[in-house]
Amino acid sequence: MRKIPQVNVLAMLLALAALIMLPQKAWSGEIKGSIKAQGLRSPENIVVYLTKAPAADLDLSRASFVMDQRNLEFRPHLLPVLVGSTVQFPNNDEVDHNIFSMSRTKKFNLGSYKPGDSKAVLFDKPGIVELRCDVHAEMAAYILVMENPYFAVTDKKGEFQIPDSSYFQQADLAGVTDLLPGEYFIKTWHEKLKTQKKAVTISDDGNEPVQLNLKRGVPSVLYK
Repeated sequence: MRKIPQVNVLAMLLALAALIMLPQKAWSGEIKGSIKAQGLRSPENIVVYLTKAPAADLDLSRASFVMDQRNLEFRPHLLPVLVGSTVQFPNNDEVDHNIFSMSRTKKFNLGSYKPGDSKAVLFDKPGIVELRCDVHAEMAAYILVMENPYFAVTDKKGEFQIPDSSYFQQADLAGVTDLLPGEYFIKTWHEKLKTQKKAVTISDDGNEPVQLNLKRGVPSVLYK
């Protein structure tokens, strides 16, 4: 039997190892990135979203969005939800609260209610809703009512991923598909930072992470 020369076997092994060592590109259905926020202690709680996105037919009847009240604070400080979502406002504090909003997107006043009670509000118009408590002036939070599900909230490191699958799993909302290749525009929103808009292209063979640098200032509206 004829033997294969040792040098050829070695060359094949080296070539195979080189292929394995090649870097793998990110799958094209996601937009990943990070944000540096000038003048903030932490780059978390910044919403990054697509201004326009493919239509998504989602069933919101089982979705669970909660704006909690604990230790004289709203939790979370910033909550993005989809148009048509109902948000629960449980009082898990030790005192009464009176949650209200004077925002044009959604004006409401839940009245005073006791610990252990909960009330709900339907958000049927896109935009920004500032929350306050009529009993505790120091309490403030924001609900962002989004037109599409392609948004994310930055973590403590300022990192984000669109779509944010973990967010929708927590909200018990299924059916959010990955993005198709093409050009999209992302925008940011935080109550203390200037809004930034950036074009992002998703290609078939992967994408580089997006890096955004934000400065303090007045944010713009979500949609024009």
